[in-house]
Amino acid sequence: MGQYYRDVDHLFEIYGYFLERILTHEKIGPKMAKAGIIIKFIYTDPDCEITIDLKNPPSKPGHYGSFYLGPCEIKEDVWSKQSADHSHRFWHGLENPIASVAKGKVKQGGNVIKMLKLLPVVKPAFRMFPVVLEEMGYQNLILTKK
Repeated sequence: MGQYYRDVDHLFEIYGYFLERILTHEKIGPKMAKAGIIIKFIYTDPDCEITIDLKNPPSKPGHYGSFYLGPCEIKEDVWSKQSADHSHRFWHGLENPIASVAKGKVKQGGNVIKMLKLLPVVKPAFRMFPVVLEEMGYQNLILTKK
């Protein structure tokens, strides 16, 4: 198991809450929806996947996209595979996504260019992730720059 998540349920608890916040955020959500793509994140340690659908109409009112914790039937346009720990550091703004791909820490496929266009859009979420962890009582998982 990785450093930050006890198991898949723990990861889904945190990312589910976080994605709920992002996809309902009045500034981040609409900009993400404009990407019009479906992204599958494949995590290791713990092994699981999360799919974010920014192409089809959202499944819940007030949302700018949908997300699925675990396998789903929706075919992704792009996929990204990384350790859950790497993703945790990324959402704190501590990992450079381009360098991560170049160093082999993240593997990607599909329409990667469209996904890269989302980077400036999700940057404000880097400030939200520690807030979400605090709200959930996971202060011990909040990372700071060294």
